[in-house]
Amino acid sequence: MVRLGCKPINISLIAVYAPTNPPKGQKANIDESDTFYINLQDTVDKVPKGDMLTIVGGFNARVGKQDSQEPGNVIGPHTVDSTNENGKRLIDFCNINNLIVANTFFQHKPIHQASWMHPGKKVWHMLDYTLVNRKFRSIVEDVRVHRTAAGTIGMDHHLLWAKVKIHLRSRRKKQHAQPIRLDSKKLRDEKVVDAFQKDIKKMQEEMANDTMTVDEKYVNFVKCIKRLGQEHFQQEQNNHRKQKEWLTDEILDIVNKKAKAFLDWQNNRGTRTEQKHRDKYRMLRKLVKTKVDARQTEYWDEERSNGLNNGGYAGTRKGRLP
Repeated sequence: MVRLGCKPINISLIAVYAPTNPPKGQKANIDESDTFYINLQDTVDKVPKGDMLTIVGGFNARVGKQDSQEPGNVIGPHTVDSTNENGKRLIDFCNINNLIVANTFFQHKPIHQASWMHPGKKVWHMLDYTLVNRKFRSIVEDVRVHRTAAGTIGMDHHLLWAKVKIHLRSRRKKQHAQPIRLDSKKLRDEKVVDAFQKDIKKMQEEMANDTMTVDEKYVNFVKCIKRLGQEHFQQEQNNHRKQKEWLTDEILDIVNKKAKAFLDWQNNRGTRTEQKHRDKYRMLRKLVKTKVDARQTEYWDEERSNGLNNGGYAGTRKGRLP
């Protein structure tokens, strides 16, 4: 459990993974489910009163529409399954703790509700849920499934996304000077470095003929260096995510193709073309690993060589980079 200290309310977040639905006659699975809900209840009992309680994860439960839609219902009108044994346990747990299954209160396409497909029956189910206190229901603005994330890492459960909007107490923020973010690729570009050096030389010539004091020249020199550094080496504004230096455009392109191939495979499971899409995904997944291993080895050899050529100590680290 994680407790987030916020204003005006604190948020207690619990992540879970429940046992699978117990088959008929298998007492071991029933006992395992009982133990899970007992432990979960013990954790919930430790949550301070007044906190917004959010429980997220794979409950391996199916819930269907309740007989009548009333304000006090645990389940909303938007479901894709009929209730199974684990679903009954989940509903009972929510009733005891005054929770709702937030997924079921938002209308979306079936592909944005179901999070897992049965590998044998080829049927999609809603098994992953977001539970919140009934009194904080209005804070949750949306809950839906996003399939793209699962394609990147190759999961059979798709990402469940919840949008929560809380009005927090505003605080005055101190204004700090933003550090200059330099593009390491530009620092290794000889043309860019030459242009930077020429501008510095020109600046020094202009300052040599100036009547400023030594202190004034120093302050002006620092300002000019920062300005020229930004002009020549600053990262592009659309480069929001920090990217590992060894990554190449070729690898990123293959990674994107792998993610798309995974989604194509998932969307065509149970059809005649499933095998074709699965083989394509596995081929691209293997290709990504091969390309990454080769590029990491090449990059580290280059860094070690550059360090030795510059008189520095490049270390003896071997193996794959993080």
